[in-house]
Amino acid sequence: MDQHRYVQLRPAPSEARAEPDGTSSLGPLESKRRRIGVSVACNACRRKKIRCDGQHPTCSPCHDQQLPCEYREKPPLLDETNKLLVEVFRILNNLPRTEVLRVLETMRGESDASTILSTLRGGMEAKQRPSDLSTAAAIMGNTFEVLELEAQNPVAYPSLPPFDAGAFRSDPYRRLTEPAVGASHLLSSINPEQSILGTTEAHHQTVGSPSWERERASPFKLCDSRLRNLNIKHWTNVNIGDDVAARCISLYLETDHPLLGHFDPELFVLHLTTQRHEHCSSLLVNALLYWACQMYSAIDPQTDELTARFCAEAERCWEMERGTNSTVNIAAAQFLSLGYLGQGRDHAVLQYLGAAYNMGIEMGLFDVEDGAPSIAKLTGEAKCAHMYAAWGVFNWISLLTRAAPVSMMSLFYHQPGLHCPRYPPRLPIPDGHPEHETDGSNSPHMTHAPALPAYMGRTFPHLCQFWRIMFEVGLVYYADGKLPSSDSSSSATLRFAEYKFRELLAWSNNLPLHLSRNGQSPHHVQILQTDCSLWFHAAVLDIFRPCVQGFSQSRRRLWTFSSPGSSPAAVCAASVAHLKRLIIDYRLNYESSTYTILWHTALVYVANAILHNTKEEGWFCYFLLCVYGYERLCRSWRVTEAIFKGLLSMTLRNGDISSLTARKILRDLQGNSLVRVPGRIRATFMIDLDLALSDPGSATAENLAEHFEDNALLQDYTNVLDEEMI
Repeated sequence: MDQHRYVQLRPAPSEARAEPDGTSSLGPLESKRRRIGVSVACNACRRKKIRCDGQHPTCSPCHDQQLPCEYREKPPLLDETNKLLVEVFRILNNLPRTEVLRVLETMRGESDASTILSTLRGGMEAKQRPSDLSTAAAIMGNTFEVLELEAQNPVAYPSLPPFDAGAFRSDPYRRLTEPAVGASHLLSSINPEQSILGTTEAHHQTVGSPSWERERASPFKLCDSRLRNLNIKHWTNVNIGDDVAARCISLYLETDHPLLGHFDPELFVLHLTTQRHEHCSSLLVNALLYWACQMYSAIDPQTDELTARFCAEAERCWEMERGTNSTVNIAAAQFLSLGYLGQGRDHAVLQYLGAAYNMGIEMGLFDVEDGAPSIAKLTGEAKCAHMYAAWGVFNWISLLTRAAPVSMMSLFYHQPGLHCPRYPPRLPIPDGHPEHETDGSNSPHMTHAPALPAYMGRTFPHLCQFWRIMFEVGLVYYADGKLPSSDSSSSATLRFAEYKFRELLAWSNNLPLHLSRNGQSPHHVQILQTDCSLWFHAAVLDIFRPCVQGFSQSRRRLWTFSSPGSSPAAVCAASVAHLKRLIIDYRLNYESSTYTILWHTALVYVANAILHNTKEEGWFCYFLLCVYGYERLCRSWRVTEAIFKGLLSMTLRNGDISSLTARKILRDLQGNSLVRVPGRIRATFMIDLDLALSDPGSATAENLAEHFEDNALLQDYTNVLDEEMI
């Protein structure tokens, strides 16, 4: 051993030697016993034996040099809480400079959980402080969203700039929470403390009306110039001008057809305008206009009265075509089903959709494991027409029935007795790109078809892939023919949900760049990418719905993600946040938000999410955003009256608003609707998404709407003295 260097070990407390006076000593390197209540102190503080917070005037070293002399007297944290908070901060140190990092930047390198926790608490008002574990879980969930969902899946989870709910009090956002005709100014009656006030600089850059209202004066442009040659009298006995019919068809082709794809658009327009009957017919044209005129009535209310006439004409043609299987008749049956659904005439929805399904089976389009021999021999135009027919009816039936636990069913429909395909189509997905030509007609992959029109983009082929994924979700969740319940929230269900979520993320990452929400795409492409995003997040919420029925279940770890904050609850929270922003952007920037109903599932989902947590700041603003979104749609779609009335009934039942406010909103909503088909509005799809898991019959739009007055009267009697209720 080096004689010039030595190490003298300090004895353990049990080895302390006794002194003659009865005291003990720890030797040359003795350490004074740390005084209780002081974690860090300078020598001056120790000599004075005083408690000091670093600001005492007699403690010049601490006061002048700002040494970290701090008096703490806090109860010890649980080991679980301590480890969790330390891990939270380590993760946050890896984040980019976001709003969260600006708050926590002063704590870089800190490993004391008490310091982390006290700083987090310091940024909140006392009345808003959650528990330690809840605070940590919220931050970890945000970390999971930023580091893994947003960073690795930018198409599905683009980074969201901050949005202040107080922006709803100023233009143009204020218009999203008010009726289109008149102004109820419901937000003016809310206590300002109930909403976050103020807006960011970006929110003030656009004022006044939504952008599409300022552009509405521009002339209507047809999506296909061939429609100018339309002679509509060749196809229908309904008295409608060629120009109006062309606009209605163009509006459908540009807005809904890329999502539905019931027929080959190129072949249809060609035969429609040249009066050929291979891929067009009077039945198809009248059925299409039955749906399209409902859409166009938001732009020209006079077309609304034509819907019933086109329905009657289509039904007359249907009787003549009954029993004839063809791709044209399959498409026509789907439009009749759609039209009845939009008008709230529920009784024939199943009839026509079932007819389309049966024709597809008999023609070998799906539910044939090896494919029908006649289908395998198809070439050219006939093959393209069959591909669109197969995937169009498959997607639509999947969307209406059991594509997901509740969501796409809540998008429109879910009824016992409606059959769903057992297998996806064996025909390829129409792609429009020759480089994707396949070797055999039975391949499930994309194949060559005529180039898709510009207004179609490549949305439909990618949506076919989307519905293949969701079809498998339906097979598992509906294996017993019932909606999944909270009892199904087993580990196996969570593993399956995570697997399908990973599939959806992979699907979104394979979308072409023009379908990402970058704000630089053409107008029609942005509409389509918004619809795809809306359906994506609705599907995610439904995949995890059986896994979030209990607090502990909703926070179970997702094991294919690295973040400890990954959980079903975190995934659902992220999707709800994106749905909120999508609704704002869509309603603010796109006129199609007033005439296409295919996006309304986002309104139902956000309304359900915010009614789960009405303590959240700005919840009422988002609720108004949803219900007045239906007010814009009700000019075209009679069925929306049952939906928004059902949502108001849910809010009354939960005790979240007063009957006075609910009735005021209902007057606003009903004041903008048109007089249409008399009689009861049928809407047998679910809008109370959680109740649908246990009691589907009570969760339907029409059932909740019928109980509006009962819930309003109950609210009158039980909250007569509650002056703070909205």
